[in-house]
Amino acid sequence: MPDPLVVLTAWLLACVFAVAAAVKLRDPLGTRRTLGDFGLPNPRLLARVLPATEATTALLLVVDPRVGGQCAVALLVAFTTLIVGRLMAGHRNACGCFGTWSKHPLSWRDLARNGILVALGVLAALG
Repeated sequence: MPDPLVVLTAWLLACVFAVAAAVKLRDPLGTRRTLGDFGLPNPRLLARVLPATEATTALLLVVDPRVGGQCAVALLVAFTTLIVGRLMAGHRNACGCFGTWSKHPLSWRDLARNGILVALGVLAALG
């Protein structure tokens, strides 16, 4: 039987990824614009692939927390690396991590949030 803390952690992280995916899917044009403003290539394609990847990660976290946790950590590390690069280059555009809900300028708080989410993903992956 899985550890209840691991299950809770996986479900919490699954909710985060599901909300992020849903908000992006709800406003594909806004998502595409935000991804383009963030300096990412081919925002039209990414506006479709990114929410699908986040939704799949959410599902994996529920079905198999160990695999889902690994996927979540990989995505979060990639997102965090991108945020660090943008901050170091002096860019403060909103990251759009939660679609139109995240309109605040990019800051080091986003890194702290991602650090907590990575820790949750590691806990799920090691569960």
